[in-house]
Amino acid sequence: MKDVIITVASADAGLTPPMPFVGKRLDSRECNTLAKLALETALIRCGFDVSDRRLPLSDMQELVYQANRVQASGIAVVSCGAFGSRKSFNDVHGGTVRYAVGRHGAKSRELAEDICAKLDNIKPCQTGMCNHEWNGAVCPAVVIETGYITDFDEAKLMHDPDYARNVAEYATMGICEYFGMPYIPHSPTAYKDMHANIGMRGKRVKLIQAALCANGYAVDIDGVYGKNTDVAAKEFAINNGHDCADGVTGDLLCDMLFFPPRYTPPMSKHCGVPYIQRKLTSKLYDAPQNGMADQATVAAVNEFLTETENADAVDADGGISRRAMQLLSEMGGGRPRLF
Repeated sequence: MKDVIITVASADAGLTPPMPFVGKRLDSRECNTLAKLALETALIRCGFDVSDRRLPLSDMQELVYQANRVQASGIAVVSCGAFGSRKSFNDVHGGTVRYAVGRHGAKSRELAEDICAKLDNIKPCQTGMCNHEWNGAVCPAVVIETGYITDFDEAKLMHDPDYARNVAEYATMGICEYFGMPYIPHSPTAYKDMHANIGMRGKRVKLIQAALCANGYAVDIDGVYGKNTDVAAKEFAINNGHDCADGVTGDLLCDMLFFPPRYTPPMSKHCGVPYIQRKLTSKLYDAPQNGMADQATVAAVNEFLTETENADAVDADGGISRRAMQLLSEMGGGRPRLF
């Protein structure tokens, strides 16, 4: 059977209004890219092939050209909405799946409605039309807006890695339904037989590359297990206590895809660290985004634990305990709006 290729990209929607406590604006590119990578891994797991646009989009026509060139069966862009001046927050909120209205407008709308119906399980969602720039696509095209960066609660939520994965999984369910593909749930058993090493090509290599990117390792998602992918995989393995001499195994891939949180020693680069730092950011605790369990990250964790009256979860040797990671893993919440 011919592969169903989905061209996946993220769009730059700009910055949030100024966030309290951290004293800065959060960048929508970070949350959109994270959700895009989660969408790619989910699609590949379910049997699709993906054509990746690594950098956030500045020109929709470029994406349409790329999709047409690889004869994609569909286009899915992850983005978010914004309303107002962005100088302050407002109450406009909710998810939207926009569809192209050109040559394949009816199919695009059907795809959008299938995705929207699934996303409704996690938040209110509606469909809407895209602008004219999509009219050159020769396949159904949708933009999945995960929320509004100008709504305080949604701006925080969209920077939560668990929310990004939820959006990706439900969007994948809708895409599977539209194309008649079976949805395979995100679980360790879905990846246990995976293996890849130097010289291999194909969808499983793209899955590994997307997982490496989600953990902060810069590789191209081109489906070729070459030198750069091998170096990144070995670096990831060393940082997470694995042996990667014979390539990426299912156990190593599961760690890349983060099952489940574990104790993180001080000054380590365990795969849980980027997750912790993203969770802290989503709760408005000022943590670096360097993938290192350094003093600043541990201090932010301790500040979170103190403010939530969970000081017993602080680890005696300066690491980040399992209990602390469990508390941080709760989706939503965090520091309140002050104005």
